[in-house]
Amino acid sequence: MRHRFALLLAVAVLAGAMLEASPAAAQVPPAVEPRLEAQAQAIERQLLCPICTNERLDVCATAICADMKRIIRERLVAGSSADDIILYFEQRYGARVRADLPREGFNLVLFGWVGVSLLLVSVAGGWFLLNARRPKSPVPPSTPSGADVPDDAWLDAQIADADDRSPEARP
Repeated sequence: MRHRFALLLAVAVLAGAMLEASPAAAQVPPAVEPRLEAQAQAIERQLLCPICTNERLDVCATAICADMKRIIRERLVAGSSADDIILYFEQRYGARVRADLPREGFNLVLFGWVGVSLLLVSVAGGWFLLNARRPKSPVPPSTPSGADVPDDAWLDAQIADADDRSPEARP
C-alpha cells in the first residue's frame, strides 16, 4: 500500500512539473503566420527587459515581458515594421531597452577604445613572445676537450658528499 502511494505521489509531482515547465511560453500565443512569428522573435532578441538587468526579452519570463511580446505580435499583425516597434518601446522605456548599443556619439569612443586596447595587447604580446624566444646572449661554443664546466664540478662534489654520508644520516 505504501509503495502504491509513493508511486502515485511521484507521478503527480512529475505531471505537475511538466505542466509548469514553460510558463513564459504559455503566456504569449504564437502569431498566426510563421513569418510573423519569426519577425516577432527577431524583435524580441533586439530588446531588453525593462525590469531585469541585461536580460533579453526573448528569454525573460516576467509579466511585463509577456505584455511586451503580446504588443509586438499585435503590432506586427497590424502592419507595423520592426523599426517602428523598437522605436515604440524605446520611447516608452528609454534607450536602455535596446540590446545593441547605437553606434553614435560617445559609444563610438567606447568602441574605438576596445579596438585600440585589443591592438595594443596583441602588439605587446607578440613583442614579448618574440623576445622570449630569442636568446639574450650568444651561446658559447661547447668545449671539444670535454672539460667540466664549473656547474658540473659543483654537482659532482654534491653527489660525492651525498655518497660519503652514512645511510642513517639520510632523511
